[in-house]
Amino acid sequence: MRNDAGMTTVEPTGKAVVSDLTPAERADVYRWLSGLFAREPAPESLSFYRSAEGEALLEGLGGIEALEPVVLAIRARISRATEPDLAPIALEIAGEFARLFLGVGGRYSAPPYQSFYVNADGRLMQHTAAEMQEELRHLDVRLGDGFFDLPDHIAVQLAVMAELTQTADIAKQAEYLEHRLLGWIGKFRDRCVAANRAGFYAAAAGAVVDFVHADVVLLRG
Repeated sequence: MRNDAGMTTVEPTGKAVVSDLTPAERADVYRWLSGLFAREPAPESLSFYRSAEGEALLEGLGGIEALEPVVLAIRARISRATEPDLAPIALEIAGEFARLFLGVGGRYSAPPYQSFYVNADGRLMQHTAAEMQEELRHLDVRLGDGFFDLPDHIAVQLAVMAELTQTADIAKQAEYLEHRLLGWIGKFRDRCVAANRAGFYAAAAGAVVDFVHADVVLLRG
């Protein structure tokens, strides 16, 4: 599970919806979304979006209705850079990442764990983390080097869904989304918006919610 923008190959034309995507393209979208939350972006990751390949990627992702806001947010951040070096922009986004997801923001943070939102007392781990660990074992999914976090982290759950789009039947995919993501990502987005209304991660969390909801509708259709 890498934060590697170049791994995505989505190339829709015009204004696309989830039903226009192939299973492989859906998997790429889930991997890309997972990467946004796995770790803060490095300057070279942002620089990639300035390349011809990166621009083509953004064009493809931005053509998907649910992802348009987060693509616009990426473009807005990059366009603010007054010099080729994107380190200041990366540092700015890293600060948002730390405040929201690493607890630096205190009560204004947005913990990226399912257990925080489904447990009445907001405690982490508990049964959701154990179930997610078992899911990883069953699917033989190994977290990438450099990712050290709880198994019910949103990045992990999105990465697992990327695998399921290509290895599981439609019913299994829908069941996973409903059981693992639908019950808490709306609350997660709301906390991101409350603490980071004009920030990058508010747009990213909104994209996750919109894409997952649209995907469930497609799968259950």
